[in-house]
Amino acid sequence: MRHTTRDDPALEAAVATLARFVRPGATVFYRIGSDCQPSGFELFGLAEVMHRTYLQRYCLLDPLHPSRYVQQCGSVLTLAGELPETLRSQSVYWQRFLRPHRVIDVMEVLLRDDGRIAGAFSLMRFAPDAPFSQQEIESANALAPLLEVALTASLRREPALSLRERAANAPGRAARLTHREEQIARLVRNGLSNKAIARDLALAQPTVKTHLLRMFRKLGVSSRTELIGALFH
Repeated sequence: MRHTTRDDPALEAAVATLARFVRPGATVFYRIGSDCQPSGFELFGLAEVMHRTYLQRYCLLDPLHPSRYVQQCGSVLTLAGELPETLRSQSVYWQRFLRPHRVIDVMEVLLRDDGRIAGAFSLMRFAPDAPFSQQEIESANALAPLLEVALTASLRREPALSLRERAANAPGRAARLTHREEQIARLVRNGLSNKAIARDLALAQPTVKTHLLRMFRKLGVSSRTELIGALFH
């Protein structure tokens, strides 16, 4: 299952390369902002309902959340390294999210731009497959510098969303956009009308309008211009 807002040959090639050498069951590419929050998710083989559950309930519990590895010097992180099996019986993230979705292993491949972690691939394995092998982890480490070079232009062209604004109806809590809302926000920034967005994403125009109004409430803005300012400046 693929969910993107535009064709990106470099990203497609990177995902295909990881599929060949690391063989994940699903891949998620995302960007990381200066606030250490992930955004701009691109899903490859992952059900959107699972991703939506992750964003709504479990993102901040993720032991591989960007805020936990911002000082990481290496290029690859593994679930075993951040959440050893001996601790999983006590982990809400494992017991209520990963395990029910049959995820048995996760690997993050970090991408740097000018020394800062600007994006990453999250690679997942599902039962009954085996966890990632040491050889596959080494392959990911070897590929990381090549992926950085290939995706530098993409990371700079589509930087992470800035979710600094607060939800108007939830003071003190950072606004969090769904995957679909992020898609629409980027198309709004690109100057597309509601009609064009609906056509691009195969949605009804009223659905696009509903998403926009929900984003306005989350971010405490009242126009498309303010929305762009809140997310992209």
